[in-house]
Amino acid sequence: MQASIFNATERFFAPFQMILKIPVYQRNYDWNKNNVKRLLDDLHTVIKTKEHHFLGAVVYLESTNSDIGLPEYLIIDGQQRLTTITLMLQALKDATVDGDAFTTGTIESFLINTQSPSQEYKIKLKPIKSDNIQYSALLKHDNSKLDENSHIVENYRLAKQTFDNWLRQGIASREILWAIRQLQVVGISLKEGEDDPQIIFESINSTGVALTNSDLIRNFLLMSDHDQERLFEDYWLPIEDKLRRDNSNHAMDAFFRQFIIMKKNSVVAERKVYQTFVDTFKNENLSHEQALKEIKDYAELYASFMYPAESSYNDDIKTDLASLNRINQSTSYPFFLHVFHDYENNEIDEETLTKVIHLITIYLIRRTICDVPSNSLLGFFASYYARTFKLTKNKKKY
Repeated sequence: MQASIFNATERFFAPFQMILKIPVYQRNYDWNKNNVKRLLDDLHTVIKTKEHHFLGAVVYLESTNSDIGLPEYLIIDGQQRLTTITLMLQALKDATVDGDAFTTGTIESFLINTQSPSQEYKIKLKPIKSDNIQYSALLKHDNSKLDENSHIVENYRLAKQTFDNWLRQGIASREILWAIRQLQVVGISLKEGEDDPQIIFESINSTGVALTNSDLIRNFLLMSDHDQERLFEDYWLPIEDKLRRDNSNHAMDAFFRQFIIMKKNSVVAERKVYQTFVDTFKNENLSHEQALKEIKDYAELYASFMYPAESSYNDDIKTDLASLNRINQSTSYPFFLHVFHDYENNEIDEETLTKVIHLITIYLIRRTICDVPSNSLLGFFASYYARTFKLTKNKKKY
């Protein structure tokens, strides 16, 4: 491992031909407008003071892309900042309408591998798939594919609007480009085969980087697997498609806590979800693919709880699940994960499933109406299934 201070743009984008890859186990691009506004304010200070600005650390693994033989940086940590820099560069390029060919040409060389024989590697930065669709469409000005609610598009729009204002105020586009090139980072370069990216990734999280439980679990299951691209496509991406809404990990993090409570049949605190997941994974001696398959199956069930109108269950079940959402009674979900799983495995029929869901729903609605405290419900439902069916013959009296 080696660490050095350098200008981020010069190291990661200025080389004539290169690839900057965000691995599939990384989180989505989650910086919001407030994060970008702070960076734009810092950039304005650089323009005024003519001094460098320090962004923080970027951890990367340098190798060579085997497809076309270009240098490749695999970003272990720092993708939020580096992606934002590219969005600012594209915004400046699009804001530069004064004929400054030097600025637009320089930015083009920063963002595009102009000599690449492969269309796949024309764009230097390769975010994970769910972000890459928006990022590629943005650089190609393909407005038909842009989602105005994505962080990539929102943050680009903010940077573009800001640069438009600066240009009207008399700040030259070359000054802005110069300032972007003064953004410094501490680059921590890992050596393949010597440094363990997963340990470093978790260490960064433990010292204050706000990674969610779903971020950490994705990292744990994908980072060290030689087949990570396929596992991401076949399992993790469908899980995200089911649960991730409005650029938020909230439903995914809620699911993983309910999932691990269901697995343990006991309450698990939010701060212990990730470690409990890792311990359970190791105790059950699962492969990464086996764990992901199980998670995917239960995520599909959980999505029915969160978005019942989109599920394929009968109208009575949809109505009861929607009622539970309205009274905010998600404490029953670990129990429901067991019950719905029994139905999907043909251990109970649809009539039985409907009756069970209705019974629990009516019970919780009555508690809510009567203002009975709900602080004991999480523990109750965490172990309810295991206690009820401790005797397997009870399955016949569902």
